[in-house]
Amino acid sequence: MARADAILEAVKQIHETPLTPDGWARALASIAGALGSERGILLVQNASRKPEYAVSFEMTSEQTVGFAGVAANGSDLWETIRALPVGSVAPTSALLPDREYARTRFYNEGVKPLGAFYGLVVSPLSTPEWFIHLSTGRLLGRQDYDAEDVAVMRMLVPHLLTALHVAHRLAAADLRTAAAGNALDQLEAGLILVDAATKILFANRTAAAILARNDGLGVDRDGVCAGDHHATRVLRRLIASCVGVAIVNGWPGGRIEVPRTDGRHALRIAVAPFRAEEAQIGTPWLGAARPVAILIITDLEREQRVRKEDFRYRFGLTKAEADVALEILKGDGRDAAGARLGITSATVRAHLSHIFEKTGVRRQAELVRLLLEGERRLTSTAGQPRRSVGDPSRPSHD
Repeated sequence: MARADAILEAVKQIHETPLTPDGWARALASIAGALGSERGILLVQNASRKPEYAVSFEMTSEQTVGFAGVAANGSDLWETIRALPVGSVAPTSALLPDREYARTRFYNEGVKPLGAFYGLVVSPLSTPEWFIHLSTGRLLGRQDYDAEDVAVMRMLVPHLLTALHVAHRLAAADLRTAAAGNALDQLEAGLILVDAATKILFANRTAAAILARNDGLGVDRDGVCAGDHHATRVLRRLIASCVGVAIVNGWPGGRIEVPRTDGRHALRIAVAPFRAEEAQIGTPWLGAARPVAILIITDLEREQRVRKEDFRYRFGLTKAEADVALEILKGDGRDAAGARLGITSATVRAHLSHIFEKTGVRRQAELVRLLLEGERRLTSTAGQPRRSVGDPSRPSHD
């Protein structure tokens, strides 16, 4: 997989972490892949430094516990890592020379048992209550992380922060209050709660508008349905997996892209189990219903439109140039981009020349990184309530 593709996959997996039980495991694997790493760990410590949560990539449970234990008991290098500014990315070689690093307890008890040496660390979030650490490692004998690797991790940090905030909001949501329903109505994403029979128990304002248009997603006598029979079957299988009726790919829930009748971009739907306690069932807006699954709906058409307008505003691109930039972001080259847009490769090349001039980059890989990095402003508000109106070098080709 090309690096640009790996970065895109990592961003996608990061944003889906709050919605699936194995979300952080998948995201960590994708992050490690984007960074050319064989090991990885996400560790959450509470105020007393006790590990509250840990997920790892290509590490045994014993290795994960060992790493978390070194962090809990404190060590020379771990204190340096905790003192780094939140969001800053650092190779371990930038914190200590290799010879000194090889003598630390952090390395000998936490890293050496993994068969790794060089590491890349970041703390995406630190509060008085929580300290969150993420690091990836390369096996002993491999080269150190370079400036491009550091840039990739920095690019992923705002996406990590957004996913952590969304996960926190979902975990902290008190569904016993009518105010929760009002807050959900303000989300840009569509949100639907369904019971075991796929009957809709609650749909926020965005989801209700999608259902009312019956464009890709609707309701029939059996409950929520997609625009075609195959997509409906898949969607209902994913919902059924959330109540233990069936298991899809080994995990409850999953993702599906539902086509629309008019050929516009599909609706992306993430399905995840919804676990409500008895005390949470009797709400004014859910009645006595028992929701078993939550559906998060992303309108890819709107997402594409917002991205395009953002590109045009930030870089002064024309509509055609923004279209090309969006296609190049998919990472499969000029020919594929031109085919999707219905233009020749020569026209794509000409647009790219203008885009390079306006953005100041020289290569397509640099353009992809720039566009992804620039999405911080968009992703940092993902899932936030709507605001009222008024809140708003020489080019070359490769």
